[in-house]
Amino acid sequence: MIESSRFTPSSVGPSHHVDVFPVLKRRRQHRSNIWFFESPKNNERLAITSDLAFMHLVLLEGDTSVARYVLTRPEDKVCEQPAVTIYRLNGGMEWWSFRRAGRPRQAGGIGCDAALALAASAAGASYIVKTERDLVGKELLFDNWLHLCAAITRCRSESLVRELSIVTDGLRSQRELVVGNLTSISGIDVACMLAVIAQAIRIGQVHTDLTNRLFGSSSILSRSRS
Repeated sequence: MIESSRFTPSSVGPSHHVDVFPVLKRRRQHRSNIWFFESPKNNERLAITSDLAFMHLVLLEGDTSVARYVLTRPEDKVCEQPAVTIYRLNGGMEWWSFRRAGRPRQAGGIGCDAALALAASAAGASYIVKTERDLVGKELLFDNWLHLCAAITRCRSESLVRELSIVTDGLRSQRELVVGNLTSISGIDVACMLAVIAQAIRIGQVHTDLTNRLFGSSSILSRSRS
């Protein structure tokens, strides 16, 4: 049974507005792109100043063991590396930083990794360094979650009751549903149907293979076992 409370319309408030110019001002030289990302998991717009961090955070959107994640504010940074605090549903906390594999640690002091590890420990979290090597084999998964997050955001303020009812009733009577069959129903709002499907996948109530194939009309949906 799909929980309807996760599919109610949400208004666009302050959390969906980011001051662009302060972010641009803080950017030094041209070391990375700046990504403004609508996060369904956090229900807010994020300003991410690292390509590597952006890719890892998009993948977190599909991690059903993660309740939410919070970017380190510029004034709270221990060093120059971008960092994020991850809150797991089981109560665990992790503090990730992002660095290209093989990049040397900062010179002087106790080093960036050590400083971040101490700060994370003080906050009751474990410290993990994520690199591009952790993304190997997840290229399709990343593309799929970009698409699914956009589908959710596109209909954030729309009522999804009709489409949710169709998906829920379909999964009661059938073991599997094909995305294209759902989006081709006469009179259906395709964008809203895709938003319902994406949200159901995101919260782990519906499963489809996102690792080995691109999400599309031929994707097969099934009820999650958990």
